[in-house]
Amino acid sequence: MLSRNWRAEARCKDLVEPEPEIFYPPRDKALYKKTADLAKAYCFGPNGKTPCPVRTECLWEAIDSDEQHGIWGGLSHRERNALVRKWQRQYRNTMTLKDYIFQLDKKEN
Repeated sequence: MLSRNWRAEARCKDLVEPEPEIFYPPRDKALYKKTADLAKAYCFGPNGKTPCPVRTECLWEAIDSDEQHGIWGGLSHRERNALVRKWQRQYRNTMTLKDYIFQLDKKEN
């Protein structure tokens, strides 16, 4: 489930162009979406169907450590919080949060 060195397998590991800062979009609403969309394309793939091979590990790291900033596993802090709330409402009694996160790319939500 959780690769000990998942960062070494991340699609963005050697990111130079565009800069790695795209994973920390500016708060300016006019610039946020464009920058966040670039970051999310690395996480989900340009067509949205070929996610980074360690997307769920990245996402779990952010959720498990309550990361407050940046795009991790294709989701912003708000989106991660919404995902946790969805788990609490719908899946808490049937699976752990970690199991829920790791099955995300295996089924449609």
